[in-house]
Amino acid sequence: MFDWLILRIPGWSRKIRKLRKEWNKARERALTKKNPLKRLILKKLDDIENHLRMLEEQRMGRYEKKRFAREIEIVLAEVNILLKSDSESITSYTASERRTKKQAF
Repeated sequence: MFDWLILRIPGWSRKIRKLRKEWNKARERALTKKNPLKRLILKKLDDIENHLRMLEEQRMGRYEKKRFAREIEIVLAEVNILLKSDSESITSYTASERRTKKQAF
């Protein structure tokens, strides 16, 4: 019972645990997607993993914690949108982006 009470206390440690849990779930769901979409999602998740580790392991000021947590939340929201979409629309979008970049140069 005591462990349950500790887990329910609001604060930074709980917020960090929730972010890690969301990150883990997103990573597991990304592994089930097709290759171009999976690669894109995993790259985004790997980029924010360092921020998440810093929140877990290092002592920081309130402002820095808030900034890192907000960046992580934004990327996780983007990843959740990508996970809900189908891989065909994303691949066609990235292919059209590549064509426009090549034409610009």
